[in-house]
Amino acid sequence: MLFRSATPLEIMTGKLLGALGVALTSGVVYLGGAVLALFQLGLAGLAPLHLLPWFLLYVVLAILMTGGNATALGSLCNDQRDAQNLTLPSILPMLIPMFLLGPILREPHSTFAVVTSLIPPFTPILMLMRQATPTGVPLWQPLVGLVGVVAFTLVVLLASARIFRIGLLMQGKPPRFRELLRWAWRG
Repeated sequence: MLFRSATPLEIMTGKLLGALGVALTSGVVYLGGAVLALFQLGLAGLAPLHLLPWFLLYVVLAILMTGGNATALGSLCNDQRDAQNLTLPSILPMLIPMFLLGPILREPHSTFAVVTSLIPPFTPILMLMRQATPTGVPLWQPLVGLVGVVAFTLVVLLASARIFRIGLLMQGKPPRFRELLRWAWRG
């Protein structure tokens, strides 16, 4: 009945918008509480409040990027064991930047820091960390990073929608990686 009333792309979009709504609601509550506490304590000057718009942009794009990937991979699972096997590819784009934080925060203007913070899956975390350093970053870097993340997110969502459409209708053995690439490329 669900397939007759909505397309797989509409179903996936609804799931992503729901996740985005939850994340933004909790983010606004936590950020609002933190900003209010800083103002009450007279410490508002210690927080980089000018980065809040960048934070919101990066959060929205990161949720759409990783959520689209996770939704597509989740549609391929027949049981909980399959889902556990596909968890690592889903969260890897969020884990790698965490391992790179130390060297990047030690030298936020090094070539390594600039290049890795411009790689689209890593940009939301690494660029925001670099922007929060006392020296900041040139304006062109966050803008180029943002354009890259938007383009990459659109590609991920398109590929995820194609995989999601086929994955919802598949039953039986999970597809191989080569089949996933074919589904993402051709639909």
